[in-house]
Amino acid sequence: MSDEVQAERLKVLPQCWQLWSNPLFHRYRRSRLRLGSLITGVLLYGGTSLLFYLMALGFTMTQTDLPFERTAVYPFGFLVLLQLFILNFVGTGEVAAGMARESVDEVLTYQRLTPLSPATKIIGYLFGLPVRQFYHFILTLPVTSIIIITGQIPAKIWIPIYAVLFTSTLMFYLLAMSVGFIMGKRFSALISQGLVALLYFALPQLSNFGFVIFEYLTIRPALLAAASNMLPMVDMFEHDQYALFYNWEVSHTIYCIILQCLIAWIFYSLMLRRWRSESSHLLSKFQCVVIAGMLHVIILGGIWANTSNGSMFNVEIQTRTPVMAGLQKTVAENVEIIAATVLSLYGLIGFSFAILLQYIYTPDKFRYLAGLRERKNQAKTPYAILSDSASGIPSSLLIAVITTAAWLLYSSHLATSPKVMEYIAHKSWKLVDAMLIAVSVTTLLSHAFSLEYLGKKLNATIACFIWVIPLAVALLLSAWNFGQKASSFIYGLSPLAMDFSPGYIMASIHNSEDPTLFIYGCKVGVLFYLIIGLYSLSRIILRHKRSMRLRDIV
Repeated sequence: MSDEVQAERLKVLPQCWQLWSNPLFHRYRRSRLRLGSLITGVLLYGGTSLLFYLMALGFTMTQTDLPFERTAVYPFGFLVLLQLFILNFVGTGEVAAGMARESVDEVLTYQRLTPLSPATKIIGYLFGLPVRQFYHFILTLPVTSIIIITGQIPAKIWIPIYAVLFTSTLMFYLLAMSVGFIMGKRFSALISQGLVALLYFALPQLSNFGFVIFEYLTIRPALLAAASNMLPMVDMFEHDQYALFYNWEVSHTIYCIILQCLIAWIFYSLMLRRWRSESSHLLSKFQCVVIAGMLHVIILGGIWANTSNGSMFNVEIQTRTPVMAGLQKTVAENVEIIAATVLSLYGLIGFSFAILLQYIYTPDKFRYLAGLRERKNQAKTPYAILSDSASGIPSSLLIAVITTAAWLLYSSHLATSPKVMEYIAHKSWKLVDAMLIAVSVTTLLSHAFSLEYLGKKLNATIACFIWVIPLAVALLLSAWNFGQKASSFIYGLSPLAMDFSPGYIMASIHNSEDPTLFIYGCKVGVLFYLIIGLYSLSRIILRHKRSMRLRDIV
């Protein structure tokens, strides 16, 4: 077969935007939209939406004197929540389970051999696996349209909701595809649904301290903004009309869409790289560095203005119990507790994300040696930076600098907040910044060096023991009220607790001349990880020299 004939045949293959011609989409459309599924969907979701609409309409006409335009927001809100459940929860689990099943059955290995482009395959799975959930969502649209028209719900209410619902759905589906594709386990659906539940119910609580990035990964801000417009008299739906990004006012809808599209792009890039080569890293080193910078720009943007205007110090606990009310009053009276918590949480988030990226781009020693040989065969320089087989140390250095600089920048900004300035009363902030730099640089680089030297599995096992055992021992001593001073010292040995040391120093800045055992423990921990990092780096250099000799011999 001539090259011209092959080129002509490749031209007729469907492109990524030609969904209806995508064979993967058609495969799932035929298998998941059979007659029984179509009838069940009509009865379950179409019937439920129609039943609730008729109940709301009947209650309005017979039990109240209000027009339906005043009460249409309630059935509309119910249908939005039903659509949210269908797309974000059920659909996410379906996508993750489907990708895991394809991976376990080795169907994905076969799909790699097909001439379809990787983007076409991703789009086919993205819209094919949850095609039944899209059908169920469409079944609820007729009743939703009737409510919008008869209830005269303005477009500025429902358009932002459905725009954010669309982007959040794509983001969660790409997340589920990544989990199912990479892990290939049967319980990938539960993991994906657990992540969705975490984003909706747990992580948004961090917005009380200014970390609004997690709330804008869901549809919550758009729903609350719409509810505050439609139901201004209800206090629980009270919501600011604009989000603050640094000192700019941004629409909640725009903020959600941009942030969710960025996260979706990350998962799409991850899938694209893995489709092109099964042995490639999930993300390239350049992508990891860019993502680390983007993360800190976004987090700083969300917390910057809340720190400047002092709104993050107004912590509201949604409860009426006397104990929690007393706790809220205590926290409100002690500004240093909130400031120390926010500063420490920022460091912990940056530290965790940097560690995760290190596991993505760091090669094992066998791949590193194979890369040296490959570059020799191609007559290239042995020192590469961006290839998957190159050492991860340069990227780790860049990410450590970005993480430390961002944490240091926020620390300086926090020190200029009016309430914090009033608390510190012109005390020196240098101890806070010094501890911040020591903890961030030492722990991140020590972990990066040991990861490159020991490998991912062994290093992850050792790191879990080193990080968790001090916390477990300290908690046990505290629970039995035995050795309180010793438990404080042991707490400081864990890198997870070290991230709280700058905030601890800031909260006790008036007693800085008499540091506690926790700070001494952190200093010992920093010295310990510094020694580990230097030892691992020296072993890496020796291994590199041996690898270079082997490269020249082979």
